[in-house]
Amino acid sequence: MHRKTLFVSMFSHLVIGNFSVPNGVFEQFVKKRPKDVRIVILTDDVEHYKSRLAPYASDNFIIEGVTKYEPKRFFVRAFRFFYSYLIFTGTTHVLATLGARADLPPAGGNRHLAFLKSAIANSLGRIPFVKRRIIPAIFSKVFYERPYAYLFEKYKPASVFATCIAFIPDSELIMESRRRGIQTIGMACNWDHLNKYFIPIRADKLIVQNEPMRTEAVTLQGYRRDDVSLVGFPQFDMYAGIESRVVTRSEFFSHFKIPESARLIVFISGTAYSLDEADILKNIADWIEAKRFAKEARLMVRPYVVLRDRKREEEKYKSFVDNPVMFFNWMKSSESPEARRMYLGMLYHADVVISMFSTTAIEAALLDKPTIAIGFDGYAKRPPHQTIRRMERMHHFKHVIDTGNVKLVRGFEELFTAIDAYLQDPSLDREKRKHLIDDLCYKADGHASERIADTIFSSLS
Repeated sequence: MHRKTLFVSMFSHLVIGNFSVPNGVFEQFVKKRPKDVRIVILTDDVEHYKSRLAPYASDNFIIEGVTKYEPKRFFVRAFRFFYSYLIFTGTTHVLATLGARADLPPAGGNRHLAFLKSAIANSLGRIPFVKRRIIPAIFSKVFYERPYAYLFEKYKPASVFATCIAFIPDSELIMESRRRGIQTIGMACNWDHLNKYFIPIRADKLIVQNEPMRTEAVTLQGYRRDDVSLVGFPQFDMYAGIESRVVTRSEFFSHFKIPESARLIVFISGTAYSLDEADILKNIADWIEAKRFAKEARLMVRPYVVLRDRKREEEKYKSFVDNPVMFFNWMKSSESPEARRMYLGMLYHADVVISMFSTTAIEAALLDKPTIAIGFDGYAKRPPHQTIRRMERMHHFKHVIDTGNVKLVRGFEELFTAIDAYLQDPSLDREKRKHLIDDLCYKADGHASERIADTIFSSLS
């Protein structure tokens, strides 16, 4: 039997975490794969992916190690700078003038380029022909090395699924496909990728997670609306029917040695973006110890578990280690099934979630948990590039704020009042949480992964 080959790019650990949830995209690929189709995973981290994909591996599910090529020529870097700033959104403005991380110089030391970036977007970026025709044509000439051509000769794919379309090498894989007349499907692996930078090469079809992203694909990236498919967030499929799978309250509280009678306040750290979380945590712990809340409570902290920030996180929390009302969940949900269980249990059994402008706000809404966002800098007076308030201007999170689901607090007393109200009545703002789900999740039915697989395989029929 003649087999069709589907390439699936897998150069981001974020993607594999999103795709390998129980009953996720990889499982759906195995279940729904037509008999005449083989799947070839392209990755630069074979050992990592082999360990995660071992349950799916077969003659029809192949992992191909690829050396990721990063062009270093000056003209290439200059061209990438130019086309990236053909859009200039609230997110781009923050990154260009202030920067996302509070521990780095403003805009990574390149703040002086903000005017040029804005000028590019407000001149050539306003001309659709430039985005749709000129940039792809130049891209094909500038990226002339064709480092992945040998893969196309080896496997002769019928279709390419670029799972993280905003980055190289996905752009080069799509360009190579275009040169050969091979159909392509792209996906933005994170909810801020379409509003951050212009993506020079469009796929034939684009998969997005929600309606705001589809609007961004059309208005910012030059896609036709009919070429953009809505699927939902595959990593959130696990929340559908979670009641039958989640760790019990008794087991979860016992694991962390938390009194089961206590209400649980969960604090999701965003330490790379905020420098004053210790002030917030100390105040909440003090309120608990002083019994200021109407209900007995405990505080669970979810540290920022990105590896490069681990040492700083440990240093920040050193003074809280022996605090009797504060507990820490250091497990990274993607590292093991047990860690995932404890992460889900943490959100499921939370009574209030406090978050620093992250997708946790969506996860909390899916579990009907009230969410508070910190909109102040503790006791410090931070400069613009370090204040947490700069994050409110990020394009993607503005959609969350606009739903009214997340309560944005501006000071300690406002924070206390919000926590206390939710501890007494967790059903407060329930309708707003439903509004957020409708606006930002497309369908919270647990079938996003299935829709992705259906979209991919229908293109091969």
